[in-house]
Amino acid sequence: MERDGGQRIYNTLKLKREALLFYYVSFVVVTLITVIGLIFGDFGDALVGLPMVIILGLAIFTDRKVIHVPPEMIVLVVSAFFLSFIGREASSGSAAIMFCASILTGVNLGILGLILVYILLKSMPGTRDEDRRVVAFISVCIAVASYTMIRLIQYCVTLVVQVRADAMDIGVIMTETAAIFIGAFIVAMIYKIQRRENIFGGILNSFLEENSEVIGMDDMERVEVQRLIEDGESEWLEFKSTLRTNLQTGENDKRMERAVLKTIVAFLNSDGGDLLVGVADDGSIIGADVASFENRDKMGLHLSNIISAQIGNAFLPYISTRMVEFDDDRVVIHIRCRPCERPVFLKDGKLEIFYVRKGPQTEELTGMSLLGYVNNRKQQMKGWKKRQQRMS
Repeated sequence: MERDGGQRIYNTLKLKREALLFYYVSFVVVTLITVIGLIFGDFGDALVGLPMVIILGLAIFTDRKVIHVPPEMIVLVVSAFFLSFIGREASSGSAAIMFCASILTGVNLGILGLILVYILLKSMPGTRDEDRRVVAFISVCIAVASYTMIRLIQYCVTLVVQVRADAMDIGVIMTETAAIFIGAFIVAMIYKIQRRENIFGGILNSFLEENSEVIGMDDMERVEVQRLIEDGESEWLEFKSTLRTNLQTGENDKRMERAVLKTIVAFLNSDGGDLLVGVADDGSIIGADVASFENRDKMGLHLSNIISAQIGNAFLPYISTRMVEFDDDRVVIHIRCRPCERPVFLKDGKLEIFYVRKGPQTEELTGMSLLGYVNNRKQQMKGWKKRQQRMS
């Protein structure tokens, strides 16, 4: 019975055994370091160790029940803590180790900055897309500000307990701040270049998706979808009732998938836009055809696979998808597309077809029309950027 209970806990946490073992070992070691720091008056270890103990405790005992911290983020945070501890204890080469530890801490704070910015963006209805340069800049500012706040708290605690005003060396603080900036800047630049196909983008997406209900993103997404529906179909918005099921025959139909992919390609080749799958032409929410799949995850995986196969992996960073749940288990797939600088084609066997948006319609371009459109793409992109600036 005890073993079954442990297995149930393990299944609930959805953690790999190796990750769970790493969490337990880290939790014990960090707790010991924190307690020893408190006993001997090393409040630097204690102030860093206490949040670590809380994070690891949440990861072990309440994963996905309270909040989910991606395992990759746990590894980065724990590595920074241990590297910092080794640097303080080392007799030689400690400065280099501490600098590396501070850079790694900057990486963690940079990821935290990205998460906070995206939570803020999701709370702002009407925001069609983010400016990566602005997001990157704000995430670096949050990282440096967070470190400054931690240092200020540490200074105040040390001053009160030890009654010393010279508890910290300004040179050390400036060096650590520079390292924090470097770490956060690395995260910001990698994010700006490629959001999805890197570890930092993966951590960001994992955190937002797994904690969407906790941080209120589900409600924000529902409000956003309802706002879009009220706007009605346009050059930047289209409704599709189903992903692959023909509603007249009740059978899977490749033409339904193709209609979805055509719209995605058209948005990529134009000014971007939003596609809502599970919404009828009249704006009523009927829900996507989840019943034609084993579960929602399988439906999401199928969508990703057909995009990769018929549009191309290179364009995945320009496409984001969210499954938004409404009453009666109805699900709307919200597909948001950013305009792409490169021409995007939909593969149909050996053929490649080019689509664009013309008002609320998707139109195929061929011959001279296609060449003229591609040649004028730079001007279209400039126009899109101006619209984005006016919206922001």
